[in-house]
Amino acid sequence: MELQGPFASGSTAIMNTRAGQHHKMRILDVQPGRGFALETNVVPGTTFRFNCRIEPVGPETKISQTVEVKGPLGPILGGMLGPQVSKEFGTLLANLAKKAEAAA
Repeated sequence: MELQGPFASGSTAIMNTRAGQHHKMRILDVQPGRGFALETNVVPGTTFRFNCRIEPVGPETKISQTVEVKGPLGPILGGMLGPQVSKEFGTLLANLAKKAEAAA
């Protein structure tokens, strides 16, 4: 991800994939220390929203992510692409945790 501005609601970023694709993302619903959302329109008429949550669990922190696919093709694309998108969550969340720990 390449941020284009501060990490704040309303800012944008570019997500670069392993396949060499580049997707413009919007940062939404930033709640410091609690979570944020990323939204993109990779497929015309369809919105992908990634909800990232941070929760204290005793002395540790749990980081989780869900994805919502909205629009006319949402149910179809969500069923087709959901497993492919979610298989990358583990790596994505591990990298996010490393960056957060390095910043602390």
